[in-house]
Amino acid sequence: FYINKINRFNQMKIFINYSIIALFFLTANVYSSDEKIGRNFVDLEDIDDGYNIHVMYVIPADGVDKEYDLNSKISMLLYQIDNWFNSKTKDRLYIDGQNLKFDRKEDGKIDITFLRLEKEDNEISKEGIQAVNVLQPSISSHGFNNPKKVYFIVYGGSNRDVCASSQLPSYATEGIIANTAALYYPGKRSGSCIDNNGGFKPEFNETAKAALHEILHVLGAVPQCAEDHLVFASEGTINDGIGGHIAIPGDIMYSVQSNVTYDKAKHLDYKSTNYYNHNNENCLDIAKSRYVIPTVDSPQLPTFSVK
Repeated sequence: FYINKINRFNQMKIFINYSIIALFFLTANVYSSDEKIGRNFVDLEDIDDGYNIHVMYVIPADGVDKEYDLNSKISMLLYQIDNWFNSKTKDRLYIDGQNLKFDRKEDGKIDITFLRLEKEDNEISKEGIQAVNVLQPSISSHGFNNPKKVYFIVYGGSNRDVCASSQLPSYATEGIIANTAALYYPGKRSGSCIDNNGGFKPEFNETAKAALHEILHVLGAVPQCAEDHLVFASEGTINDGIGGHIAIPGDIMYSVQSNVTYDKAKHLDYKSTNYYNHNNENCLDIAKSRYVIPTVDSPQLPTFSVK
């Protein structure tokens, strides 16, 4: 009787475990072809305090899986981004500079989650610069809504207007979550996001620049209280009314009204007066962000100093 009871208990555990797995794949819209060795469909357990930039490879329901999470394309992109950021922060707040605090696994590699959405590419692409506001609630509905994290999405699909976009925490209305930045790849159907020195390459090119620009946006740059903060006027462009930039050519946060510029990124707030290592203690400073390392003793969230 005792042995039979144990067997029934073990069978029940097996049934429950398989049921949980089946439920996960059903709700996550996972195709059998998406299941590949080394791929993660969940955010792995954190090895830090949980405040980090979680990276996701997201594709639409009708998207083609290019395996960017498995073939090192995304990892290479993030390496170039972080290497550039570190080089521009050296000998400032810290002698050795700072790095972006990406979510990592125990082996030190970046924790990248794969997600296939229920929405098709056209539903997302047609939103243009606002597509990130479709992606954020979409990933949130699948459980990617940890309040400690910000999310960087490499979206494997198109976009009608832009190569990348981000939510702006300092402009979010009350009750609206603004924690996501997105790179659209290949992006514009004209191919211009990959042309003009773009694409996944072992260099800090236009694709890497666009990705870092949007990541800095979701970390709070450029704050409205910054000395050179720029808000675009209403001129009938996709950038109308959008803030978070500065009009200093060569800066990673530089942009223009038309949203079309191939100005080479050379600086990260080189004057230290706008968003990195400045002296305005009441204004957000990326050098003091929770999402960079080393992290200061009293770090700031992206919503710090929001008016």
